[in-house]
Amino acid sequence: MDALFRSRFRILFILACLLICGFAFVGAQNRRPKNVQVAIRAKWSGTPLLLEAGELLSKESKNLFWEFIDGWLRVAKTEGDSHSAKDCLVKILKHGSSVLSESLASLFEFSLTLRSASPRLVLYRQLAEESLSSFPLSDDGYSHNVSGVYASEAAGTKKLDPFLVGANPKSPGGRCCWVDIGEELFFDVAELQSWLQGPNEISGDSFQQPELYEFDHVHFDSNLMSPVAILYGALGTGCFREFHLTLVQAAKEGKVKYVVRPVLPYGCEGKVGPCGAVGAMDSLNLGGYGVELALKNMEYKAMDDSTVKKGVTLEDPHTEDLSQEVRGFIFSKILERKPDLTSEIMAFRDYLLSSTISDTLDVWELKDLGHQTAQRIVQASDPLQSMQEINQNFPSVVSSLSRTKLNDSIKEEILANQRMIPPGKSLMALNGALINIEDIDLYLLIDLVHQELSLADQFSKLKLPGSTVRKLLSTVTPPESDSFRVDFRSSHVHYLNNLEEDAMYRRWRSNINDILMPVFPGQLRYIRKNLFHASIDMITSFYENSFPMRFGIILYSTELIKKIERSGGELHSSDFERDSEIEDDKSCLINRLQTESSGSTDEALEMHHIEEAFVETLLPKVKSPPQEILLKLEKGQTYKELSQESSLFVFKLGISKLQCCLLMNGLVSILEALINAMNDELPRIQEQVYYGQITSHTDVLDKFLSENGVSRYNPQIIVGGNVKPRFVSLDSSILGGESVLNELNYLHSPETVDNVKPVTHLLALDVTSKKGIKLLREGIRYLIQGSKNARVGVLFTASQDADLSSILLVKTFEITAASYSHKKKALEFLDQVCSFYEHNYVLRSPAAAESFQAFVTKFYELAEANELSSKAYKSSLSEASNLNLREHLYKVAQFLYMQFGIASGVNAVITNGRVTSLDAGIFLGDDLHLLESVEFKHRIKHIAEIVEEVNWHGIDPDMLTSKYVSDIIMFVTSSMATRERSTESARFEILNAQYSAVVLNNENSSIHIDAVVDPPKSIRTKTIITSSCAG
Repeated sequence: MDALFRSRFRILFILACLLICGFAFVGAQNRRPKNVQVAIRAKWSGTPLLLEAGELLSKESKNLFWEFIDGWLRVAKTEGDSHSAKDCLVKILKHGSSVLSESLASLFEFSLTLRSASPRLVLYRQLAEESLSSFPLSDDGYSHNVSGVYASEAAGTKKLDPFLVGANPKSPGGRCCWVDIGEELFFDVAELQSWLQGPNEISGDSFQQPELYEFDHVHFDSNLMSPVAILYGALGTGCFREFHLTLVQAAKEGKVKYVVRPVLPYGCEGKVGPCGAVGAMDSLNLGGYGVELALKNMEYKAMDDSTVKKGVTLEDPHTEDLSQEVRGFIFSKILERKPDLTSEIMAFRDYLLSSTISDTLDVWELKDLGHQTAQRIVQASDPLQSMQEINQNFPSVVSSLSRTKLNDSIKEEILANQRMIPPGKSLMALNGALINIEDIDLYLLIDLVHQELSLADQFSKLKLPGSTVRKLLSTVTPPESDSFRVDFRSSHVHYLNNLEEDAMYRRWRSNINDILMPVFPGQLRYIRKNLFHASIDMITSFYENSFPMRFGIILYSTELIKKIERSGGELHSSDFERDSEIEDDKSCLINRLQTESSGSTDEALEMHHIEEAFVETLLPKVKSPPQEILLKLEKGQTYKELSQESSLFVFKLGISKLQCCLLMNGLVSILEALINAMNDELPRIQEQVYYGQITSHTDVLDKFLSENGVSRYNPQIIVGGNVKPRFVSLDSSILGGESVLNELNYLHSPETVDNVKPVTHLLALDVTSKKGIKLLREGIRYLIQGSKNARVGVLFTASQDADLSSILLVKTFEITAASYSHKKKALEFLDQVCSFYEHNYVLRSPAAAESFQAFVTKFYELAEANELSSKAYKSSLSEASNLNLREHLYKVAQFLYMQFGIASGVNAVITNGRVTSLDAGIFLGDDLHLLESVEFKHRIKHIAEIVEEVNWHGIDPDMLTSKYVSDIIMFVTSSMATRERSTESARFEILNAQYSAVVLNNENSSIHIDAVVDPPKSIRTKTIITSSCAG
């Protein structure tokens, strides 16, 4: 009996528990929020968080990726593996944040939780699949012969996810790592070591090496000329450790160019350890995206269709009685006032008719709804959260908002701000630069914020004060100008007409203000004023038809231009000793004909055509026989020299490669675009006439060329169209510890050594090549001509077979720049040494070159002749080691490749981070002047002014030299040039922000976000919500 009672009691107890749990479950279900939760899943499978962390760090600095790998390998030895995903995430974040500043560490954590680096790992998966498919192995252990279970799972996955991209590659025979060298794959470290021990030099007929990309991780100790070895594997696996240590050692020995592409193949999750596989086994949900739930009004209305006219739809607003009041609105009146918004107004009417949220909300209650919403947000404890809730649940809170008692101060301040910014206009700016809020999303905003935080971190490491850092980040870069004018004012320009003096233009009006008078489109303005100056060829038709423009011709000889280029930009008299060569050059004769007569000469294919045209032109104008004048021109030395000087002038202008071109008041264009160039120039002239900057007595050409003229045109420097200059940040080169730039000494113009130089030209050149020595001499002559704002540093490289004379020249430059740059004749000495080296060692064959001792003797003679102590040079050269100098040249070559992507043997000019490669053409000292002018005006000047005003703290006063400040300007301007941001800006400080603004202050923050929003509008609020998430 007791047993039966106990059993029944047990049954009742269990039933009671089940009932209680059921009611609790129902209650829990009833308490769930009513909002819809949506997760957006990526089209690819999950990627390991550990590998994502490495990719995020590599965005900050290439070296941080390798520091992260080495640090993790050390930690894996000393610490035990964590068993939960949360512990692993904390461990990864702690390890990655240890190499970052506090602000960057918080952004690193946020980016890792968003999985923003996952697409990069998917790209590596695709490259790994291509690597495996390039070498299909036939043995049974390869990945193609997988188990039936895996094959069925893979087939099932493909059926379930037909749109899956970036599928993880299969583990090849259970191997989780392999090395791709282009001709073979190594799955064992022993095979790799055997290959490394053999001769692996690259030859012309060698195998095709694997292609490298900009995003690849190349080890900093890699040899540029060695074979490429790409390691595919995942950090945390045992095979990765073995391969990595072997390849790092090989890279240090100069045997390979070591590259890592992080990949965790399918089937290797159990071999990587718990933390290495976190994130790889689960599906990937994308963060930062939202879903808008748009509900359509499906309410049916009973209508009398007997009154519907033919061709008029039932939805036509004219068929409905719109004079009836709906919630205080009379829509017939609204449609009369705003007929262009008919669809939006009718949609609002439908919403009011179908809405049941508030039957008592009338139109007069909506009058101050925007102000009341702003007041609710401003007074909330968490304003951004309040804005988000109001925006996403506006229909349910609109009644309470309309009953909020409005503060008059808030309303008055908003109305005052609306006088400067139109109502409904929304703006957002990051450190002063406007952001397009229509296109902004969380990932784009994170990239922009990361860019600003990274710059702030770099500037802080340069010991710049926080106030200066914020000022630099808020600086607006002046917009790039494409209106560079070539200053062609010279006696070599032969003008055919003068609108102000020639008799054929006397009937024209001379009032300059007539240019402001309206005319029909395409109609020309005939004003007796030289407003437009065109230096072109083939202008006879324009001139004869009294075109309102002053025409000039600059003639040159193509043969002379070629000889000037062959001579390195110089005109030697020895090149023109034979008159027969000159007589065979038809364009040269045309030059001399034009110098004597201003009459036009048609182009001729044969010499006798030119002579006949010349005789016919001069016959009615001169008393002496034209044949005598022609003979005088052909044999006369004066006109021959003028012809040569005209060609040299065109060469120095840099327009000889453009063939027949148009210079419209100095603006370079094509001849066929004469009318378009004139129409483009007209508004600029009209603007200056309107403001009184151009009057009847102004020389328009002199004014334009004096204000914005350049002495030389170089399309590599004056970039237009879709081609943009390439910039590289120099911050890592100075912040990374030992660097080539830290040891570099600079050359200066005479008597300017102690001045701060905002512009720094780094000449990267091959000392054993003719073009390299030519670039070096042009840099020296550029300084001799004089430059107050620039200095020149030389980064020497050399081929492997460089002789002792090349090594001596490099050491000579280092000694002179370090010890004698303040001497007046130091630059002349270097130019003479380069000239001697060029003519006796570079231009001659090795067999005909003079001995090394002859170079040393000549070197000491030139030093004494230029008042430089040869004893000091002898002492320094005796201590120099040939082996150390060669190692230094190799170090410089490594630096140029890793930092700037400049391969060995390529000459280039680096101006405050702007890289200009000199693969073809002549680069003159005038080009350096042009680079200085362009870069100083648009990128450097405003930054240099801020840096020079810094009150330095915590720095040894002895360090605050002109070189130190010049280095800071160089590093800051190079870093600022690499950031991508809008050139448009807004001044938010003019707005009132006492009552109607949400201000979240952080004195130490380098990020300043300003926004002007209309809270009830979703697209504006989306921007602020995105900003708060990123913050």
